[in-house]
Amino acid sequence: MKKTIVLTAALLLATVSCAFAANIVLTSPQRSGGPGVLDAIANRSSAAQSDFKPQELSTEELSTLLWAATGRNREPKGWTVPMAMGREPYVSVYVMMKSGSYLYNWEKNALMQISSEKNCSRRAVSQDFAKSAPCILVFVSSGTMNMDNFNYIATGAMSQNVYLAAEALGLKTRFLASFNKVNIEEALNLGPVMKVTGVMAVGRQ
Repeated sequence: MKKTIVLTAALLLATVSCAFAANIVLTSPQRSGGPGVLDAIANRSSAAQSDFKPQELSTEELSTLLWAATGRNREPKGWTVPMAMGREPYVSVYVMMKSGSYLYNWEKNALMQISSEKNCSRRAVSQDFAKSAPCILVFVSSGTMNMDNFNYIATGAMSQNVYLAAEALGLKTRFLASFNKVNIEEALNLGPVMKVTGVMAVGRQ
């Protein structure tokens, strides 16, 4: 009996360890340097509709893009984008990469794995050039009541920050109007009240 309990505990510990190992702890985001904001605005452009290079984004690049999209930039409550009534971000950012799908946790600055399905991003988007992107960002509203308009306003601000941060990092991104909503909801295990409010492809060209 004792051996059984010990073995069961060991298996549970191994399972929990594997679950944590699948998450990605990001490095600190880059908060200074790069071109001035007016230079970034002047030079920003959408990625061309041609293949992205296969090189994946580094953890610092991911951290900087995600912090720009929905990070805390001052205490106790202050975000890189406007949030209605000073609330914590009610639009989340999911990241789809070759290694699987993740939810960005702004408090821990980490990617929490949702799925280990490889290259699931290829099922998420429709255009061939977007399928070649090493990273797909998906903006998802939490389904909070009476926040529909604010969700899209927040998504607009978040996506524009991604454009500017990508320009500063020498990356290219494009907001996608064509994507497979059903495949995304399935891959990210979204609940019935959650809504995809935007999709972006990110990489190098």
